[in-house]
Amino acid sequence: MQFRNVNPRTLLASLFTNPSSQIFISKSQIRNTSRRKNFLGHPSQFEYFVREQCKSGKIKLDDALQYFHKLVQIQSTLSIDTFNHILGSMAKLRCYSDVFSIHKNLSFLGIGPNLCTLNILINCCCHLSSVDCGFCVFGEILKRGFEPDSITIGTLVKGMCMVGEVLSAVHLFDKMTEKGVKGNVFTYGILINGLCKIHESGLAVELHRKMLESIGKANVLTYSMIIDSLCKDGLITEALEMFLEMESVNISPDVVVYSSLINGLCKLGRLMEAMNFFNKMVGQGISADVVTYNSLIHGFCQLDFWKEATRIFNHMVGHGVSPDIVTFTVLIDCLCKKGKVGEAYKLVELMIQLGKEPNIYTCNSLIYGFCMSGKLDDAEKVFKSIVDKGGEHNVTSYNILINGYCKHQMIHDALRLFQEMHCKSLKPTSVTYSTLVGALCQTGRVRTAQKLFKDMQVCGLSPDLHAYSVLLAGLCKNGHIEEAICLFEAVKSTELESNIEVVCILINGMCRAGKLGEARKQFDELSKKGLVPDVVTYNIMINGLCKKGMLSEACELFLQMEEKGCSPDSISFNIIIQGFLRENEIDKAMHLFGEMRNRNFLPNEAVSEMLLHLVLVDEQHCATVERLPNVLQKDLFHVKSV
Repeated sequence: MQFRNVNPRTLLASLFTNPSSQIFISKSQIRNTSRRKNFLGHPSQFEYFVREQCKSGKIKLDDALQYFHKLVQIQSTLSIDTFNHILGSMAKLRCYSDVFSIHKNLSFLGIGPNLCTLNILINCCCHLSSVDCGFCVFGEILKRGFEPDSITIGTLVKGMCMVGEVLSAVHLFDKMTEKGVKGNVFTYGILINGLCKIHESGLAVELHRKMLESIGKANVLTYSMIIDSLCKDGLITEALEMFLEMESVNISPDVVVYSSLINGLCKLGRLMEAMNFFNKMVGQGISADVVTYNSLIHGFCQLDFWKEATRIFNHMVGHGVSPDIVTFTVLIDCLCKKGKVGEAYKLVELMIQLGKEPNIYTCNSLIYGFCMSGKLDDAEKVFKSIVDKGGEHNVTSYNILINGYCKHQMIHDALRLFQEMHCKSLKPTSVTYSTLVGALCQTGRVRTAQKLFKDMQVCGLSPDLHAYSVLLAGLCKNGHIEEAICLFEAVKSTELESNIEVVCILINGMCRAGKLGEARKQFDELSKKGLVPDVVTYNIMINGLCKKGMLSEACELFLQMEEKGCSPDSISFNIIIQGFLRENEIDKAMHLFGEMRNRNFLPNEAVSEMLLHLVLVDEQHCATVERLPNVLQKDLFHVKSV
């Protein structure tokens, strides 16, 4: 007899109606079967045996079906309770369709369901992603006059959450509690978990409060879910409040709770607090697991505290916690970014010794580290090893190595890799194109860069802000200022016009090309675009004015920047001092030297050389310098005295 692969919707169509003649067991079969009254003694003893077997959780589907047949054969009065045990066991075995088939037979035999039976059917519907069918069964519960209990509601709520209808599940639960159906910790836990998964932490906290008011208890699991969700949403203050509340009701936090808080604090850079919680956890006898250590290591690496991250790693190994692939990759990535690729490679060797094969992310970090260190041959070896070991490169692998080649003027190799990407059906990103465009412009190959930029658009990639700024800077640097202005004006996107860095590139290009009037116009229009010039913008404009000998305008702008809340930096002072020295305005330059010293800025090499030249060609300037305090004279010539 086969009960498998039965469509629950088809079954539900006749679930509560009289079955047709096409059934699994006929009444004539039951009458003509000799009852085994001596099987385990009295029939009630067999029922007891079946229930105990079902409670043990050890029975298989074939056992359940056999028990069903035996019960039908030997019993004159059949109880739904024992059959519920069989149905429940089958549901636990995930044989949901078979449950409907058995229930159909029971209906034919005249054995009506009770609330427990119908709850089992709802559970099966939900696990088959047929929540609407579950509501049909729910309607049958009401039709038969049964009162839905916490299991009924909990099962429906769970099914709705399983198909993503979390908010509707909360609404149903609220309606049912208004009608007197009391939820339990299980039901509340399902809803809280569902809300946390859809980042509705606020609603989860609110529901948790209702649970405490309604049933007066919570558990470590409900607190754990909420604290983890709050931390992931960056609501660390609220998470810490929940932690304190948890302790106030005498619920002891476990390693999951502590790990969530430590991870949340680390993501926000609050490493001292994270370490305090780590020490508190260990002090309470709770052993940190790999997740806890990974959070700390990642937190320290994010802030470039690689020594502290290494210390945590050593502590982890020393306490018998085996690092996983994430641990190694995070630490290797940090070391590579700090230029310590040698130490990173030693970690890779340790990783392999421990039986953990580097993944694509580990290899990409190593490639980056070798490229940063100028070891392009080693970078390419790691790149090739990915395929040699049966792996596949991703776009990031290519982007990193292409960038490495470009930084070391190996454009031919970079373009070779670019072509290889196409051969492997890997779609280059805006980062890929921007890197190559920038490198081509650096080597004066502007036309090739422009063609590549157009190819990117033809391939369906919209250039982002960075891509435009790279090409704009390349055009300006190579003296193609008219084309740069055309590019800037052709792009109607307000994103480009409203970015101070992009406008700075254009202003700088105009100043270099001697188009000071147009540069000043762009500068003066910044406020109309809602942009506030920063110190870099002011320095570019002041430098342009100084080189044109427009010192009064430069001084005016220099004073204006401070009035508008933008403090001059060392570069600002050096630029305008050079301007005065070029025009032989020594007294004004000396005055600015004094102001520069008061702000703890030093003259740069160009300023020192200019002043030295003036002293050598005209002795009267020597007396001017000698009148300055000794400490300032030392500053002026610090470059020469080193």
